[in-house]
Amino acid sequence: MTSSPEASMVEGDWQARAKQRTKRINLVVGALFCVGLVSGFLVGFFEDENAGLLAANSIPPWLAVVSAVVFVISISYGSWKLMQVSDELERVIHTKTTVVAGNVMLTGYPTWFILWKGGLVPEPDALWLFAAGIFSSALAYVWYKYR
Repeated sequence: MTSSPEASMVEGDWQARAKQRTKRINLVVGALFCVGLVSGFLVGFFEDENAGLLAANSIPPWLAVVSAVVFVISISYGSWKLMQVSDELERVIHTKTTVVAGNVMLTGYPTWFILWKGGLVPEPDALWLFAAGIFSSALAYVWYKYR
């Protein structure tokens, strides 16, 4: 290693760019978190307390539409923005974790459906399939990131 001023300047420049990239990623994730927090708060605030947690018609229709639109826009814009600010390795990791989650859901539903048709399990529930996808995505992220 050299101790020339040019080498330390290049190293400092690299560190500054890495900090800026981390800051941009945290800003995008923080903004998405805040949008989800507000949406979740509103759903919790307007939810019918007599309906139960997973009951249909437990929130006003306008809130359901607004929440769905906000969710689709947040996921679309947030994914696009994260791909812009992430480096190549992070993009590959996120792509792999998305494939794992998709495969869990694409394998899980037909399996659950056919077992339900045979009377072995209750009717397939989208909430549990979605949760399995999120959980498998998180596990895959940890695996690909830290292996």
